[in-house]
Amino acid sequence: MKIEESKKLEFFEKMIFIRQFEYKIVDFARSGKIFGSVHLCVGEEASAVGSGYALKKEDYVLLTHRGHGQAIARGTDVKKLLAEISGKESGLCKGRVGSMHFFDKDNNILGCQGILGAQFPITIGVGLAINLRKEKSIAVCYFGDGTSNQGLFYESMNFADIWNLPVLFICLNNLYGMGTHYSKTCKIDIFEKARLFGIKTDTADGNNVEETYEKTLNLAEYVRKNKKPALIELYTYRWLGHSALDSRPYRPI
Repeated sequence: MKIEESKKLEFFEKMIFIRQFEYKIVDFARSGKIFGSVHLCVGEEASAVGSGYALKKEDYVLLTHRGHGQAIARGTDVKKLLAEISGKESGLCKGRVGSMHFFDKDNNILGCQGILGAQFPITIGVGLAINLRKEKSIAVCYFGDGTSNQGLFYESMNFADIWNLPVLFICLNNLYGMGTHYSKTCKIDIFEKARLFGIKTDTADGNNVEETYEKTLNLAEYVRKNKKPALIELYTYRWLGHSALDSRPYRPI
């Protein structure tokens, strides 16, 4: 697939914007201008932008608790997002929910999830609704590597498969579930878990925005055309700690 130079430039600009947005959130959190916990996606910008641009406006998206970049790539108004994180009335949800629970109706973002794995059963319900309404959209479920060890992950893979749901699971594998490396919690890759249920899978370098875009686009179209689930595992890395105040002593870099 040949990607136009103008789109590549758009990818780059969006990634830079997300990086700077997240660094500003870190500054606000550490200086006491933002209250509550915030989780940043510094290092995961290519995964967010590449996958986000592969989706259509009518698709329904559920984000992780580390969802600022995913939302910005989707088209969320950054002023409203910042206001929400800051607890202001002008925020996406009038400042009531903050960083980990915001949703954006205008862009079909059905919410971030403060409870890890909560997005799995919700996505299954959305996928079922799409089928019942005979819509052409798909349901997209972002999740992290640590979340794949929960029972909800396996249950949702099973339901998505047996009900032929138009669901695309996007795993952002940044190697650490909070402070524990993935290799210490599971011996197989996440895409292999999905294959156990007969689900179509693929992997990509999540730090390569072009590869991420192309492979996510292919799987999204597969889901849209066949009304069957798929999963892509994006290998990336978060440069900061689990949250803004985490100094990451458990990591070598």
